Amino acid sequence: MKKILKNVLFKKQDNRYSDNSQIKKMVNNFLSFCMGVILVIQNYLTWGPGNIYQAKNIAKNQNRKLYILAIMKNEDRYLDEWLYYHRVIGADGFIIYDNGSTDNSKSIIERHSKFIDIDYTYFPGRSKQTAAYQDAIERYRKKNVWILTIDIDEFLRPVNKINVKKWLLSFAPNVSQILIPWTIYGSSGHENRPIGLVISNYLYHSESDFITEYKSIVKPELVRKAFMGGHFYKSIGKIVNESGKKLWYYPYVLLTGSRPSSKNFMAINHYYCKSMQDFKDKISRGDAFNYENNLRDFTEFKIQDRNEILDYESKFYLKEICRLKQLDEDDSKI
Repeated sequence: MKKILKNVLFKKQDNRYSDNSQIKKMVNNFLSFCMGVILVIQNYLTWGPGNIYQAKNIAKNQNRKLYILAIMKNEDRYLDEWLYYHRVIGADGFIIYDNGSTDNSKSIIERHSKFIDIDYTYFPGRSKQTAAYQDAIERYRKKNVWILTIDIDEFLRPVNKINVKKWLLSFAPNVSQILIPWTIYGSSGHENRPIGLVISNYLYHSESDFITEYKSIVKPELVRKAFMGGHFYKSIGKIVNESGKKLWYYPYVLLTGSRPSSKNFMAINHYYCKSMQDFKDKISRGDAFNYENNLRDFTEFKIQDRNEILDYESKFYLKEICRLKQLDEDDSKI
């Protein structure tokens, strides 16, 4: 029965565009509402009305810091740029789980730790992604932070260079989770790994009507359970998209009637492919969510290798990254 429903309600993997059917859109809205109601019931059964009321009451936005959560393995080639970039756009700290790296990742983290808070945990083993995210939620549940869950190939991008902290302050205190859409960046025709920074080498991305996944930013005190590999958390309170529109549940990309996401204030540049050489390395590392069911193959590469739109906006941060690097080097000499 489950397989039949999946075949009826979900598109094929390579169909990432909307057909603009209003009937299918209504079906999508109805299904999302139903899943949202189920989530609310689960929350009340697990936490109880009293605990939910108390959690909502203490949630606030003022003085809430932004921490970025990631689990990574052997990412030293790109980790330095990723840390500098997110420091430049306003991250207050990082929560990093190291899934058994054997490269220089730890030394890069130690160097950055002199200038920004990095909570580093060595976390080896297979299929450890959800466990790492849940551990972070539990340890930060009593801290006044936003937690953005992304990977090392994902970069939070403020649209039109808006201030991330001011954007977060614009949400109501009862907002528990903000879903930020991907912008899929392709290989830019690189078969071999180019020299230089990701935001310089990969400038082409998908068109606006290409339907993508989301990543989540949450208040940990309002999270009940890590779910869907960082794309979505089971949380109490209001769930919204980056423009503040209420969402009942996660907007499944392939669910019938799905639509392209808004990117009015914030997006996540997902450098899914990079070069062909990089993608082969990604396959060899396995999937952090389910090691035995590695979802990465070259069929997915062909779907995600989007190179329709040339976009220089992320390069705006290059000068700031260079300036911050120089400041770190100068401080290290003192």
